[in-house]
Amino acid sequence: MEEKHDESRKEAASGSLTGTALEAEDVLAGAEPWEPVETKLVVWSLLIAAAALIIGLLVVPTSILHTP
Repeated sequence: MEEKHDESRKEAASGSLTGTALEAEDVLAGAEPWEPVETKLVVWSLLIAAAALIIGLLVVPTSILHTP
């Protein structure tokens, strides 16, 4: 098992794109901490997208039904 893990690390170091070469710890090792401003940005973006979707779902069918 340990030998297989070492092989996958060597593949990752060589620039290989195989799925076995990357471990979750390796991918997240250099990650930056999540800032509160980024959280607010994501939440507001999702809220705006949901509001636009709801408005679009209300406006489009009514405009199709009222076409002369």
